[in-house]
Amino acid sequence: MLVFHIFGVILWMGSLLVISSMMALLPDEVGAARERIIVIGRRLFHVSSNIGAIVTVIFGIFMVLLDPRVMLQGWMHAKIALVLVLLVFHVRLYWRVIALESDPGSATRREFTILHGIFSLLLLLILVLALVKPF
Repeated sequence: MLVFHIFGVILWMGSLLVISSMMALLPDEVGAARERIIVIGRRLFHVSSNIGAIVTVIFGIFMVLLDPRVMLQGWMHAKIALVLVLLVFHVRLYWRVIALESDPGSATRREFTILHGIFSLLLLLILVLALVKPF
């Protein structure tokens, strides 16, 4: 269960970080290159990011069902809260990529760089909670 959970996390987070990095490059591109980046971002969502999120959540739930006592730990509540925040930003980035298909000129480097930083910070915080179990 743990292996599949970690695999899902790597697939999910890796995809979100790649997509946000690619979208940050979008303002510098024009024409067909800009369109291709948007199409690649959307495809990465469908092929990697969404699947990684589903695998992560499903196997995370399975692991909690195998040892429900973990829900008595404060760090697990904080981890689940951060995963929910991560899901909100996941959906935010997805909607943004979809919106770029109709208005590619609305992309800003700053917006996607901030999202990239948020994904990185959430990943770091979740890893600290899962590995250190501070409370």
